[in-house]
Amino acid sequence: MLRRCQPPNGWTSNISVANSGGPDSTCLLFLLNRHVQTVRAKHPDGVPSQVQSITVDHNLQPNSAKMAQATTDFATKLGIPHTTIRVPWGQHPVPKRPETGEAFEGIGRGVRYRLLLDQMVKMDSFVLALGHHGDDQVETSLMRLAKGTSEMGAGGMRKIRRWGMGMHNDDLLFAGMAGMQRWMIRPFLDVGKDRLLATCDANNLEFVTDETNFQPELTLRNAIRKLVSQNSFDPESLGPDIPFHITEGLQQIQANIASLESVEMDPSGGLDHLRDAVTVLSDQAIDVDGLVDSALNRCHLPSPAGTYLVSSRGLATIKDPLVRQAFVLRIMRYVSFFAWGTVRADANRRRSSLQRIISALFTDDPFQSGAFVAGGGVVWTPVVVTNNRIRFGIRNHAPPPRDGDIYGWLASRQVPFMEARLRQLNMPNVLKIDITERMRQRLVVRDTVPKQTLEVLWDCRFLLKIDIDRVPDDLARKVLMHGAQLWIYPHSRWFWPKVVHLNARGDYASGVTLHSTLSVPENGLVRLDRDVMEKWPQAYNRDVEEVTTDWVQTEWIRSLSAF
Repeated sequence: MLRRCQPPNGWTSNISVANSGGPDSTCLLFLLNRHVQTVRAKHPDGVPSQVQSITVDHNLQPNSAKMAQATTDFATKLGIPHTTIRVPWGQHPVPKRPETGEAFEGIGRGVRYRLLLDQMVKMDSFVLALGHHGDDQVETSLMRLAKGTSEMGAGGMRKIRRWGMGMHNDDLLFAGMAGMQRWMIRPFLDVGKDRLLATCDANNLEFVTDETNFQPELTLRNAIRKLVSQNSFDPESLGPDIPFHITEGLQQIQANIASLESVEMDPSGGLDHLRDAVTVLSDQAIDVDGLVDSALNRCHLPSPAGTYLVSSRGLATIKDPLVRQAFVLRIMRYVSFFAWGTVRADANRRRSSLQRIISALFTDDPFQSGAFVAGGGVVWTPVVVTNNRIRFGIRNHAPPPRDGDIYGWLASRQVPFMEARLRQLNMPNVLKIDITERMRQRLVVRDTVPKQTLEVLWDCRFLLKIDIDRVPDDLARKVLMHGAQLWIYPHSRWFWPKVVHLNARGDYASGVTLHSTLSVPENGLVRLDRDVMEKWPQAYNRDVEEVTTDWVQTEWIRSLSAF
């Protein structure tokens, strides 16, 4: 089970476990710790070297402290390092404590994952193991159906996925670069709750039970759990105290389940039936991801950093509607300036937006539609590739034909609002970032605190790493003593970042570009074919002027992988 969850680059030195003290996380912590110790004795490099336990005490129930103490005692008994984090309600960025009767599930989940991530960063941990199991997978699938998800979404949770950047422009939910570097794994998704309970019983593992998990009037998930357990999906059987939004969600499940084409799914058919149906949907999602990986490799042509270019000839080989939709979503997530992994980067997964993109892309003549935006901050532009050059049309007409023309679509960042429009909307220009103060703080102490690196996530697409030790002394003096400013500005039609030195007045007209060169490593699972790389080694970037300094490195950080 653990092997199926291994991150693409292998295991790191330690692995964290989200430990609630319930049977699921208790079983996971016990088995994972035993497995690591057993395997490391024979294969030291085969698994992480240490397991760590993290508990988040929400402090929303009278016995929460007692439950948290139980997790500490159990981890200590196993000899596992443990940390309990008590939620600091009302302290930024954590919101105020939910009022009695207020829906707390979504708030609690957001706070919990933020605190887990912060603790992982402190411990230099890159993998979080979660105890979600097969029954949770059924509940998740039904909850997504209540929201009108697609068949891909109805496949539920993945065994492994990147943490992701979190919610854009949300201090609590935004994970930034830390989220791009970390993983969540769920080894138990193929295991039912009954087997976990049996394992706890066989090994005399003590666990706590959260009674609120069985009160259907509190959350939609609880109501689903109750109905599934009684082999009935009649909302009225739950009694008169069920809130309207929960009853409405249960009714939506029954309505949306009929739209599934790949499997027959009866919500009242019992847990075994639902497990089998969700497994089919989950396996289908995995299969589709594999087909998308292949299609991306087959259709991709070299293009400037931050863009993605696909050939119409390659697109014509993709026939399956599910693969087409997943293909488009993968490219949008890669190119969009919205946080990686969020629905904003996927045009909110609106069916109308996705259908417009699919209808335009999968046609014989790309120029029939012309350039357009359909959400996600991505522009789709029909192009012709000739002799390593991208040629654009005029007024929806293709450029004059030449030998060797390759027709295709270029996905690129949407052009941002002009400064005047931003001021009118009272919005900041997120592409112009003042890093002067952050630089000053590090330069002041660089003689006593060596090996400092300032990392700046720019436009949610590039990471700038500034080596403070290598900043020239004359520039450091100008920043520290003469009020010089350092900014990151956009440049080129592809909106790449550059570091600019401005005078004390911040006069851009007299600014000096210090660095604009990109270091763009291959990201994700998809790789270009070798013959493509040999044919177009530096395609389309030849006319870009580069300014390079040895103390700045700029990397493209979006991933093409499905997880």
